[in-house]
Amino acid sequence: MLSRLRRTRSSDPSIYEHLRAHLPDTGPGLLPGGETLPDDEKGALWAPGARDGVLTHHWAGSADPGEVDEVYTALVTAIENRATAPALVDTVAPLRVIALVDPLMGRVRSAGIDPDRAYRLGRWLALNARRREAVKLGISLLGLFDADHHRAELMVLGRHDEFTLFAAVALVNQPGGGEDELWELARSVTGWGRVHLVEQLANSKRPEILDWIVRGGFRNDVSHAYLAGIAAESGGLAGRLAVADADAELLHAAGDILTALCEQNGPMRGMPDYADGERAARLFLEHLQTRAEDLRHFLAVAALREYAAEHWPALPPACDAVLGQPNWPDLARAGLDSADPAEFQRADRACRFLGIPTLHVHLRRLRADPYDVRGWYSAMHQVEARTIDEVLELAMKLLPLAEIGSGTGEATGVGEEYAPHRCLDAFLPALGDWPGRGWPLVAAGLGCPVPRLRTMAARTMSVWGRATWPPPAELALRNAFAVEPDLELRELMQRVLDDRPLDE
Repeated sequence: MLSRLRRTRSSDPSIYEHLRAHLPDTGPGLLPGGETLPDDEKGALWAPGARDGVLTHHWAGSADPGEVDEVYTALVTAIENRATAPALVDTVAPLRVIALVDPLMGRVRSAGIDPDRAYRLGRWLALNARRREAVKLGISLLGLFDADHHRAELMVLGRHDEFTLFAAVALVNQPGGGEDELWELARSVTGWGRVHLVEQLANSKRPEILDWIVRGGFRNDVSHAYLAGIAAESGGLAGRLAVADADAELLHAAGDILTALCEQNGPMRGMPDYADGERAARLFLEHLQTRAEDLRHFLAVAALREYAAEHWPALPPACDAVLGQPNWPDLARAGLDSADPAEFQRADRACRFLGIPTLHVHLRRLRADPYDVRGWYSAMHQVEARTIDEVLELAMKLLPLAEIGSGTGEATGVGEEYAPHRCLDAFLPALGDWPGRGWPLVAAGLGCPVPRLRTMAARTMSVWGRATWPPPAELALRNAFAVEPDLELRELMQRVLDDRPLDE
C-alpha cells in the first residue's frame, strides 16, 4: 500500500485543530510537532505531500472508475444525510484523492446537488476529519465555492505540505485569483507545497513575486530541479545576469538554478528545456571571473563544467579559469572544520573535485556522531586496501551491532530509532568489493528487522562467494533463512546457500 495510516481515536484532534494548535505567533511554517498528523503511523515512508507530488509530476495514468464511483456514491449519500459522513471518511481514507478529484468534482458540478448541503459537508470534512484523504476531499468541495467564505481555514490547512496543493486550488476560486494568498502560503512551506505553489505563481505578472521566485523561492526541500526551470524562465534569469552589477544574492541563486538545470538524471528535463541556458551560463561565468569568492560558486561552476563539456564546447575554458583559481584548496580545507553541516558538505564535495582526501576528517566526525550515515558513505567511498580495516574496525566499535541484528521483522527502517540500522546502507553493498571483510556488519544486516538490509546482506554474501565466507557465515545465513518471513527473500537466501547466481 502507498500509505500506512493508523486508526485514529475519537479523542484525537481533527487535523485542522491539530494544525491550528501548531501555528506560530509570527513567521512561516508550523511549530515543532505540527508536521506529524493525527493519522500518521510511526515509520511512515513518505514525506508530507510526497505521494501526491509524485503522482502529479510523474504519473500519466487515469483515475480508477470503480474508485470514482465508490467515492461519488458515498459522497452523495453523505450530502443528503450527514449522519453517513463517517462512512464517507472510511471509504476515502485508503484511497488517493489526488487521483480521483478531477472526475469526482466534475460529476458533483454536473449533478445538480444541493449546494448548501455540499458546502456544509465540505466544511465539516475539512475542519473535523481526522483522516488526511477526507480532509483533502473536504477542501476539494470547498473549492467549488468562493474562497472568501473559508479563506482563513484554507490558509491554516495550506501550511502543511500534505494539503497545500488542495488549499491552493481552492484559494484560486475568488475574485482576483487569490495570488496574494498563494504567495503568502508559498513563503510558509518548504516541501512539496512550495513546489506546487511556485508552479501556480509562475505566470504571475507581478515583478515582486517573480523576483522572489528567482532569488530564492525556487529553493525547496524536495529538489531544486522541480522549480529551477520556472525560476530561470519566469524570473528572467539571463536578463538579470546581463547587468554589470548583478548582486551577490542573485549570483548565489543563479548558481543553484544552473546547477539544478544541469542535473541530467534529475526529476525534470532541466537545461534542454531552457532556451537561454547557454547564455545564462556564459553571463554567470563572466561575473565569476572576478567575483568567485566561496564554495557555492566553485560547485556551481564545477556542475556547469561537466554539462558544458558535452553540450556547450565554447564554455569549458571559462569554467576552467574559475576552477583554476588558487584560493579553492584553502577554502575547501577550511570548510571541513565548519560546524555548519551545509558548509561542511560543500567543502567535502569541493575536496572530492580537487582530489583532497577527507577520509580521516569523516572518521573524526563519526567518532562524535556515529549515526551519520552520510559520513559512513563518504568514508567507504574513499577506502583502499591500507585503510579499509581502519574504517570497518571503527564502525564495529561505534555501531550497536547486537541491537541492530536483534531479530527479523518488517520494519521500514524509517524513524530515529532506526538511525543505527540505516548506517548499514553505507557498508553492505560496498563490502562486496572486500570479500570476507566486515563480517560482523553483514551478520547484523542478516539479523535486523529491516528487509532491505537483510536483502543487501544476503547479496553481499553472494558476491563474496562461499570460498571467502568466514566460519560463522553459513550457520548465520541458515538461521536467517529459517526465520525469514518474506517469501522472495527466503528464495534469495536459498540461492545464496546453494551458491547459485541470483539473476537466473
